Amino acid sequence: MKPEEAVERARAQAARKREAGGYAADTVADSDSPPAGPDLARLREWAIVEVDTELVYSTRRGGAPITWAKKLLLRMLRQYTTELEAQQTRFNVGVVAYLESFEKRERD
Repeated sequence: MKPEEAVERARAQAARKREAGGYAADTVADSDSPPAGPDLARLREWAIVEVDTELVYSTRRGGAPITWAKKLLLRMLRQYTTELEAQQTRFNVGVVAYLESFEKRERD
């Protein structure tokens, strides 16, 4: 089967399933307005970068030494990573503040 045929076949199957009620209607593609994104409160929450060192681990069998090495490396690079987190957080907060002012101007 050629890729073009596979695409057409997949589209036809999706259309049949959509007609049978297997899929929801594609309302985003049919509407004239763009989909709504997250609200500004959620963006403010996401803007703060916080790295949880407890999430550093290895899933391999016998991964304790690997986890230990990762945590040691993280501790050795703490000054560097903390500065990166701070810079990224400042940038994110600035973007959210700009979006808030932009949204406020649009409402007025």
